[in-house]
Amino acid sequence: MFADERDLIWRKACEKRWPVWARVARAPDTQWKRQFELLELRQREQVVIPSIATIQRIQKVVTGRHREVLTEWLAEVSWDWNLESTIVFKAVSYLDHFLSNIGVKNLSRFQLLGIACLREAMGDTRRRLAIRLGEQDKNLDPARFAFISDRTYTVEEVEQATRTVADTVPEEIRDAPNGKMFLRSFWYRGVAALVMEPEEMHIYTIASFLLQLSLLDLECAGYPNSLLAASALSVALDSFGKHPWPSALQQYSAYVPDDIEPVRLKLKSLQASLKARHLRLIWRSHHENHGYSEFAEAWQRALQLLQEQSEISKFQPKCPSRHASI
Repeated sequence: MFADERDLIWRKACEKRWPVWARVARAPDTQWKRQFELLELRQREQVVIPSIATIQRIQKVVTGRHREVLTEWLAEVSWDWNLESTIVFKAVSYLDHFLSNIGVKNLSRFQLLGIACLREAMGDTRRRLAIRLGEQDKNLDPARFAFISDRTYTVEEVEQATRTVADTVPEEIRDAPNGKMFLRSFWYRGVAALVMEPEEMHIYTIASFLLQLSLLDLECAGYPNSLLAASALSVALDSFGKHPWPSALQQYSAYVPDDIEPVRLKLKSLQASLKARHLRLIWRSHHENHGYSEFAEAWQRALQLLQEQSEISKFQPKCPSRHASI
């Protein structure tokens, strides 16, 4: 009885604060406390979306293509260094915040800015997760970052650039949830609701790849992270013969199909047009030995999508999943 009353309180709080989102989320099995927490994250992310128009107006030297090259390189470094997968998303958010406030005057310093954003994102993650200092301090050694630039920049320049980024990025940017965090949350909900099986990691892999691919595109920086994550998962589900956005995920995310369709189309366009050769090579090499023999055919399809730019068409497995799409 007490639990029911408490759940009712959370439901009323959601309905009062986010009436539109709460209507989508309403279902017999809705956990309203968890729903409140998710909707609060969605509200927080709204205030940290960079203005694409402002970036394009302020930046006279750096173009969208320059940003694409830099963000792909940052993603490569994050893979090479085996960084926690949310760090590169945090680093790119720092980069976009900087670009929307300060003009880059010299293109030769743009890579240094990216290095500083990655280093600050790594340090932020260490501090916020209370990671043991020893190894992490070694990882944050400025000499390490100078080295990956082929010694284009000195240790002192790396330290100074990191301080500049640290002084520029406000707390709300540092605290904001990123796309990978939302994707994980949606994935766990989908598994719990039997939308997909936990072993169907080919779906999660393609969704994660599309989400990382979106980092390369400046226009995608203007979308809420939760919307990008929902759209990436929807495209991945659809591409492997699942319902593209079942009711369980609509209720949990408070996104209906019409909300995500424009971003779905954008992500499919990126998959068809972005070469991202180095990034694709890394993703394929990391997932070739997936170990899920039960889904070998689906994994072969996933590896094809990772390998090269291509249209995303529906894949119909010969052996249907144990759970029907809902």
